[in-house]
Amino acid sequence: MVYLELVIQMSFDGIFLNKLTKELECIKSGRITKIMESGDTDFVLTIRADKVNYHVLISLSCDFTRIHFTTKSYDFPNVPKSFTMFLRKHIEGFFIEDLYQYGNDRILVFKLAGYNEMKDFSHKFLICELMGRYANLILTNEDYQILEVLKKAGVSEFGRTMLPNAIYQFPLETKLNPFSLTLEEMLFLPITSPKELCQKFEGVSMSLACYAFSKEQAIPYFYELLHQEVSPSIYIQKGKSDYYYLSLGNLIATHSSLSELLESFYYDRDNQAKIKAKTNDLEHFIEKQIAKNEKKIKKLTIEAIEAAHAEDYKIKGELLLSYPHLKDKESQIEVFDYYKNESVVIQLDPKYDIITNSQKFYKKYQKIKTAIYYIEEQLKAARNEIEYFQVLLDQLKCASIKDALEIQQELIDHRYMLEDKEKNKKKARPNYLTYIVGETLLYVGKNNLQNEYVTHKLAKGSDYWFHVQKASGSHVIVATNELTEELCRTAAMLAAKFSSLSDSSSIPVDYTQVKHIKKIPGKRNCFVTYTRQKTIYIDINEAKLNQLRVKK
Repeated sequence: MVYLELVIQMSFDGIFLNKLTKELECIKSGRITKIMESGDTDFVLTIRADKVNYHVLISLSCDFTRIHFTTKSYDFPNVPKSFTMFLRKHIEGFFIEDLYQYGNDRILVFKLAGYNEMKDFSHKFLICELMGRYANLILTNEDYQILEVLKKAGVSEFGRTMLPNAIYQFPLETKLNPFSLTLEEMLFLPITSPKELCQKFEGVSMSLACYAFSKEQAIPYFYELLHQEVSPSIYIQKGKSDYYYLSLGNLIATHSSLSELLESFYYDRDNQAKIKAKTNDLEHFIEKQIAKNEKKIKKLTIEAIEAAHAEDYKIKGELLLSYPHLKDKESQIEVFDYYKNESVVIQLDPKYDIITNSQKFYKKYQKIKTAIYYIEEQLKAARNEIEYFQVLLDQLKCASIKDALEIQQELIDHRYMLEDKEKNKKKARPNYLTYIVGETLLYVGKNNLQNEYVTHKLAKGSDYWFHVQKASGSHVIVATNELTEELCRTAAMLAAKFSSLSDSSSIPVDYTQVKHIKKIPGKRNCFVTYTRQKTIYIDINEAKLNQLRVKK
């Protein structure tokens, strides 16, 4: 029992992959019809086998490494990166001749057969190394010469080169494959602890080893677990949820397949991590822009206070002109201030006479007076910038990866950020959401690009427009000129849900027809003014909105 106190390692071990490979065997002889990328390290292969389309996710991310069938939707870029294009060119249309695990390691090999660009029949290998931070995807020819690799590297600490034209080498096998031994052969091995079990056998995680040693007859129990019928499980161990092909703790849920198990365990975690990674960078950048403008406002405010004394320079110039007869160059002069009805002392530049000093005061007055105008304009611009960036921050709170990328693109278009060299030059239609009530469509923009698109391009003048009152949020368009109570309440809920007031109750939402929406001169397109509006107070019904969502 003491061994259960050891640190639990990752559950996607070689034994798990052994079980999973058997599940994936149904795509043998299938044809790769489509290759898509999702993010920098995730790929979805569509494979046609026995008149069924299978979608296989290959994730090479450090924290969520895995492979499995998927039924979920993923965000795909309009123009993929060069690696994906290479895979499409070289293996789309190829058949899966074989699918096997290398030893009991976390390596899955697709043996592919098809015709190359020269119309010659050839074999290729797509090798998935599913090893956490060392995860990689390699395409080789039939001689294992690397054609392309996702994560390129020179000679690594393991003595392998991951570069095009190099010969691919499988990791050295220094451990035994547990599936190749009988129980009797295992019993002869000197294994007395979970650590020794992991050191002796390939593909055994510490979690499984510890679980085996929780029994008195650890090795026989380990052998039994190896050959036990698969029961895909999510369980609690040491206060944390985990998964395996069988339960190693307090069972939470079971699934019908290992693919379903992996999708259930990883999909939301992975998606949230991707969103967080993307939004964190953007959030940090936007917050820096807000801080920069706040600093600018402080500086300008001080300048404005100083400029408020401009009239003093004008008055000093006027008073000095009352004494044109004084020819001596003095450092100061006492004059009578007829504005205040008292004598005042004016500091002078002793290098110049009275007339010249008077002119210098007038010039200073004119300079400050001109500066006041620019200070006011700059203050206005800085406040507008803060307002704009605050809207972007609010939008990031409910942004998907595509939404975040659109916000990033908006910042690039406005020259706040530099353009990525590999950036997609093709302008895609913004990723707005669509809902349906009866036969009426409702469009929801979740960022500035989407809001501008649905309001100013997609909507007709007679359509209805919804937005939370006096707060940042989505533009919601109801594509009809006849607004029913159900449409009104649904649109109001959508406007409330995708707004900075989403955590509130009885949320005020204004609505009017699109023809009454006007852009505000001097502000970003995301800011509008409207007239002839009505207001509805609404609470959000998440379940209802989920039922009305149209999946693209």
